[in-house]
Amino acid sequence: MNNVSKWTLTAICAALLAGCGSSQDKAEELVEMMNVDGNYVLIVQAAAAGYAPKFRDVKPEQIKRVVKDNIPLKFLKQTMVDVYADTFDSDELDLMIKANKNPMNAMSIIMGSKDGQELAMKSVKVQTDLQMDIAKAMQDKDEDILEELKDLQEEARG
Repeated sequence: MNNVSKWTLTAICAALLAGCGSSQDKAEELVEMMNVDGNYVLIVQAAAAGYAPKFRDVKPEQIKRVVKDNIPLKFLKQTMVDVYADTFDSDELDLMIKANKNPMNAMSIIMGSKDGQELAMKSVKVQTDLQMDIAKAMQDKDEDILEELKDLQEEARG
């Protein structure tokens, strides 16, 4: 392989890697804009409320802590970042970031773009898939959460 071919191959690989990184970075930026922290609080509260009737002797704050320990915010954010980076290209992520910065005009920004309707449908599907993934993650951790809550209930009863 001659030097020009090696350089060309290296440049192409670098461009591909840079493109992957930028989608990841843009997905991280988008997730940070989406108030995941606030939604996480609601998820934890809803889960804790579901466990509370079975564990009346465990304080609500203890139940929330157990839920948070088993389903950390960092895990949810990283899951979202990975899904967005894998699903959307850099241009789509840029458009979604722009729409999130202008919530009053978000729909017109998306729909006014090339392939806007397709992007909107793709976004709805991803949101549905993410909700199912979060529900599955919670279901997968249910046994661990129940075990910890049973231990706390036994401690509370002495």
